[in-house]
Amino acid sequence: MTKIEDRIGRRFEKLRISLLNTCNFSCVYCVSDDLGDIPAPSIGKSAKEQPLTPDEFAKIISEVHSLTKLKSIRLTGGEPLLYRDLYTLVGNIRNLGITDIRLTTNAYYLKEKAVKLYEAGVKSVNISVDAIDLELFKKIARHPDPSRVFAGIEAAIDAGMKVKLNAVIMRGENESQIIPLLDYATKLGVKIRFLELMKMGHLYQSKNGHFFPEEEMLKEIQKKYEIEKLPREHAETANYWRTSGGGIFGIIANESTPFCHDCNRLRMDSNGIFYGCLSNAHGEKLSPFLHDKELLTEKLKGLLLLKQPVRFHGSKLSMRNIGG
Repeated sequence: MTKIEDRIGRRFEKLRISLLNTCNFSCVYCVSDDLGDIPAPSIGKSAKEQPLTPDEFAKIISEVHSLTKLKSIRLTGGEPLLYRDLYTLVGNIRNLGITDIRLTTNAYYLKEKAVKLYEAGVKSVNISVDAIDLELFKKIARHPDPSRVFAGIEAAIDAGMKVKLNAVIMRGENESQIIPLLDYATKLGVKIRFLELMKMGHLYQSKNGHFFPEEEMLKEIQKKYEIEKLPREHAETANYWRTSGGGIFGIIANESTPFCHDCNRLRMDSNGIFYGCLSNAHGEKLSPFLHDKELLTEKLKGLLLLKQPVRFHGSKLSMRNIGG
């Protein structure tokens, strides 16, 4: 079997799957202003719109896994908890021999689903929370009731899940929330990651002035805490620090500290289109090649070659469609 590896040794080891492109939030960094007031879909509506069934997803994953030997799968969206057959899909993935199954969610429906998800096989969850202040949270998420997010976080912890919090930091919007979010995560005993604003979708090539770099995030945290940098793990998206207050935080700095050199992620959207790099909007629908290992291998090699060698540039891909 031909090895799927590029000239600097990168392979596809992690697959991120966007289960559907609908979401009950319309976060400002994900959805443009002209779409921000579109009513949130109901669970029933999103279920009708989902293009792939659990069996269809599993078939594609199985063939890709046979060539890449995936180590983990992350289920994203849109909002993956809106996917009606989520538990069935998790079971199908486990039946393929992939046991490291993770989820990225806004946690709005997590309080009701955390225990069953954990029992199905989802042991790790990343939760988006961009502010502690509820009014500011509402402004960023463009949703009237973010309080359920915090209930979902606690439910995930109580269920036994490994929880990480994600916060996109934007100048002039929520940089004041860095310390409150860090203290909240420290109190819960979970890690938090602060993200630089990514030039994706409607923000691609924009100059909106909201970019808040890693250097300034660190300065904010050092106003209250001493920090110690921790060793970076292979292909990790974040650099991590430990604070003198006992917390651990990471920063995903796509622009300030790019991690392209050992990126091992492959992405699939809800229509079965695969992307090798967020900085390249070219995608490949692999389902026509599932019965031809040679052609499928060549397609995957082509996607791997799309990865940037050293720097993140962003693209017109919408994170609502391609996932977090």
